[in-house]
Amino acid sequence: MKKAGLTLAGVAVLGTAAVVGTTVVSGGEARPATSVAAKKELGAQAGKAGASAKNGLKCTDKRVARGKRHFAGTWTRWENQDPWTVSGWGPGTLDASTTFTIGHTVTVSLGATVESINATLGYQGNLQWQKGFRYAPNLEHKRHYQIDIGRAYKIYQFDVYEPTGRWMADLSGTGRSQCVGLHDVYVGKGKALKFWRYDHRLRVIPKKKR
Repeated sequence: MKKAGLTLAGVAVLGTAAVVGTTVVSGGEARPATSVAAKKELGAQAGKAGASAKNGLKCTDKRVARGKRHFAGTWTRWENQDPWTVSGWGPGTLDASTTFTIGHTVTVSLGATVESINATLGYQGNLQWQKGFRYAPNLEHKRHYQIDIGRAYKIYQFDVYEPTGRWMADLSGTGRSQCVGLHDVYVGKGKALKFWRYDHRLRVIPKKKR
């Protein structure tokens, strides 16, 4: 019987796999509004000499994640390949004991800063660590069995905004400009997968027809 003894990075990519539970929604309408937070992040920044050249142009800071995370369902990743499968013949015991590198991952960031995403999620979005797995079922019949090891994730969404304003020349004649009219421009929804637990399934592998 074969034992899974390899280690594979557990960075999940949602891809086209089915989502179990609440459907994941993306997109949204723009929601421009005056933002105190945007003013703190971008501020009324003074420009250097030659400000007239950029008068009226956008002054935009980094995109940021804000608000609360939104639970959007769960998803289990099955790979059906080594080292995520263990097979053997019964009767006997099929032992799937190994250690994997697993972790969380941000799959859609929309350019938001890592610091703002982590603050909104409430955990480190790209954290990885090693975690053991063991499942050793007793096989009663003379058949070819396979254990599939899956990784279950909780899906979270978060809102991404871009603090935006316009450069305006200082009328005092100092040749400087300020970023005025700061407001949040809604960009869209980011997505993150938070590792939840291992999952497994035991199945009989049918004989191949010749």
